[in-house]
Amino acid sequence: MNLREVIDNGVRQLTIRQRLGAGLLPRERTIVLWEGSGFGQICDGCRAPIGTAETMWLLCADDWRAIRLHAQCFALWEEERGTATTSGSA
Repeated sequence: MNLREVIDNGVRQLTIRQRLGAGLLPRERTIVLWEGSGFGQICDGCRAPIGTAETMWLLCADDWRAIRLHAQCFALWEEERGTATTSGSA
């Protein structure tokens, strides 16, 4: 992993942690509806578009919200939701 990837991963992780703390991402496990190629939607984790060459996870939250995440953001969300607190810090 190069330095840019490490920095990008750190920014994604921080953004996901903050969005969890703000209640913008669910803490509880959701229903995975679909995994496949993105088509330009905005990732609910990092807020960047999910391109056609990238894998997108589509989830359904308990409140029926559709959550779209890059595969990398999905993995970070899985990790962070277990450690995040209501204040948004780990």
